[in-house]
Amino acid sequence: MARPRATPEERSEQRERLRRAAVEIYRIEGASGISVRSVTQRAGVSAGTLYSYFDGLADLMRSLWFEPVERAGAALATIAEAHPDPVDRIRALLIGYAEFAWANPEVYRHAVMYVRPLDAEPPAAEPADALPFHRLLVAAVVEARDTGRIDISDAIVTSQVLWAGVHGAIALPINIDRYDLESGDVLVEEMIDRLVSGLVAD
Repeated sequence: MARPRATPEERSEQRERLRRAAVEIYRIEGASGISVRSVTQRAGVSAGTLYSYFDGLADLMRSLWFEPVERAGAALATIAEAHPDPVDRIRALLIGYAEFAWANPEVYRHAVMYVRPLDAEPPAAEPADALPFHRLLVAAVVEARDTGRIDISDAIVTSQVLWAGVHGAIALPINIDRYDLESGDVLVEEMIDRLVSGLVAD
């Protein structure tokens, strides 16, 4: 007799059980201790079960960073509200993004700096505005453009260039750590100054 299909509630609980197991391992052993075997053993399920709920270990790992990334989004929204001037808001959001990276290095590495293996299937693309940081930054750029504070044509491209610049300044000394580069905080401060001053209309 066929086993009855799991209800949505049961599926949600099973997925959360796997996530909890991964979080417990992460707290004890760090990211290096997380494997399909360690997670499924701790959760008391088969390896096949993990693949029924996640696309693989990388997908499970990404799900662990969802909560802190959500908290960061709420913090960035508070930052945006505190800066009515749109140019000041752009600067403050870029600084807030960098501060999140420095305060949450493991989350940042796994949620934002994760590099998908070449042979892995790309995930389904989500709208960039699903990320609060992107949404808030675009809104600030649009307002700065519409009030004549900055001179740009495409607010989305401009916002993503700003993001790419700060992300690169954070990532460079992490990814290229065999060379004596300036620290991330020095690079980020200089990058933000150059990016924002380059936007402001004469």
